[in-house]
Amino acid sequence: KRPEEGLSDRLVEGTVKFAGRNLMFWSPMFWEGVGYGAKIDGRMDADLYVSILEDELQQSLEYYNKKPEDVIFQQDNDPKHKSKKA
Repeated sequence: KRPEEGLSDRLVEGTVKFAGRNLMFWSPMFWEGVGYGAKIDGRMDADLYVSILEDELQQSLEYYNKKPEDVIFQQDNDPKHKSKKA
């Protein structure tokens, strides 16, 4: 191909980012590795977020033999993170 020529249609393949799908996954991270994760189907609200903290986070703390006061819990300012339930 010459520099002034455009790309041939037979050489270009169209793609769709994530094939039109998305994936949301939550998991804690520790120095020793990642904790138990949760695949989130649909939207996560405060109730689901609290449920994940109670289940996956608690299991992860137990797996790594940690107490809540042993870790630094960080999250962003998402409304579900700042809700009274959480």
